Amino acid sequence: MFSPTFSNDFQLAWDDTWQVLENPLVHDSSLEVILYHFTHFWQGQYSPVNSLYYLLIDLLFGMNATAFHTACLLIHLINSWLVFSISLRFISRFLPSTGYSRTQGYAFFYSFAFCYPSYPGRICRLDQRFQNYPLWTVYPFRDLAYFRYIQNSKPIWLIITASAYVFGFASKEQAILLPLNLLLIDFAWGRFTGIKWSQFLSSRVVLEKISFFLLALAFLFFTWANSLGTVQQEAGYPIYQRIVFAFYSLVEYVFRFLTPAKLYFFHPYPMTPGESLPLFYWGYLLLAVIIGYFVWEHYRNGNPIVLIGFLFFLVNLVLVLHIIPLPRPVITADRYMYLSVIGLAWALIGWGQSWITSVKSKNLNIILLGGLVWMIFLGVQTNLRTAEWKDTESTKSNVIELIEKKT
Repeated sequence: MFSPTFSNDFQLAWDDTWQVLENPLVHDSSLEVILYHFTHFWQGQYSPVNSLYYLLIDLLFGMNATAFHTACLLIHLINSWLVFSISLRFISRFLPSTGYSRTQGYAFFYSFAFCYPSYPGRICRLDQRFQNYPLWTVYPFRDLAYFRYIQNSKPIWLIITASAYVFGFASKEQAILLPLNLLLIDFAWGRFTGIKWSQFLSSRVVLEKISFFLLALAFLFFTWANSLGTVQQEAGYPIYQRIVFAFYSLVEYVFRFLTPAKLYFFHPYPMTPGESLPLFYWGYLLLAVIIGYFVWEHYRNGNPIVLIGFLFFLVNLVLVLHIIPLPRPVITADRYMYLSVIGLAWALIGWGQSWITSVKSKNLNIILLGGLVWMIFLGVQTNLRTAEWKDTESTKSNVIELIEKKT
């Protein structure tokens, strides 16, 4: 599915230029330069671990685009395996009556949905290599550190999780959301059960997260101190418009997960600050309410994995839903779904399982065939989208197509 990536070139005048080709650390392995990158932002982004990885590739293979893309694909495949492993835990907890073969099949579907959907940021963009480090902090290598901590309460697993949190932030700023993911896991595993509201803040579940939230505050301060004034892009849009943008983005990401047929490098705002919001955007509020009602009804009817999956999707998108002003002139970007799409896959399987149990057995084969056709469609789309990132010109043509479509 990803075969075109081995012949793709660097994306000049895009992120490959400043992150790899013109990144001082990638071309200088001196201790002084390495320490500089760990204490400073480079081109408005803090990702020294990424730079070290690029440095290693350069030392081994030189500035070879195929080597960089192969290394990127390797990390992505490892992440897909981690998704499979984590999904086995979720299925066993929320669908305990599911047989072994079906559990394995569902987990494979999760990892497939994560690995193969044709979002252009998946493999071809080098800066996405570590975007899902919150996943690594929950499951560093084979051992799910935080799940191990829940099982045996040994502090070493919590220390490993916190250490990976620091490592993750040094790879991608989105890792700052890990404390929210941990609280979501606590909720999913029933760790808040029996805790009264008056005891909530003093409960062990909350107290053990203090170190994570302190780290998050430290990361926020570090980011603010090094990029003061960069979060002003949306300052010209009033809060009510940004709220509409949030609902629009949420709904669009759900639809693109289900039908990733025509995707673009980025999606610009529909108007400039000060202009009126197109009327049809208000319809996304209704669509968001319908999605929320669907999720809540499944939870109320004893299918919590749909809610847990949707919350995972929502939590890992919260930074790019425009409630917090962003420095980038895009209303949505498909690469933002890299981690959050896992939650949608969980929700989809939860819904599918409830549907399968409610239909007649003779219709089951039709459902399974439909799922297979959908997975094949995703694989074909992945191959086509990867090929469209062959070089700078082909990527620019994708952007030009979008601009012509919007005008």
